[in-house]
Amino acid sequence: MRAVKRIEIIIEEIELENVTDELHRIGVAGYTVVPRAWGYGTHGMRQDNNLGMGNVYLVIACDEKQSQQVIEAIRTILRRYGGICLVSDAQWVIHEG
Repeated sequence: MRAVKRIEIIIEEIELENVTDELHRIGVAGYTVVPRAWGYGTHGMRQDNNLGMGNVYLVIACDEKQSQQVIEAIRTILRRYGGICLVSDAQWVIHEG
């Protein structure tokens, strides 16, 4: 196993390409996107309206240095559109080799 930072982000789908572009720029090697995330928060109920304006859920696994870069990049997007970003320590189960 390898120690990593787990970053969970929920953002509006319209911002997904901006986020993934930033992840590629930073060099993040692992992330997963789950479409159609919905729930209730400070902005009330958020559901997919089938027009590409719903939320997506991203899970990212990266090292400490990259996590700081991801946080700084996502902070600008969160200020503009809202959303949530959670960071925690995790263990990546290596399945190669």
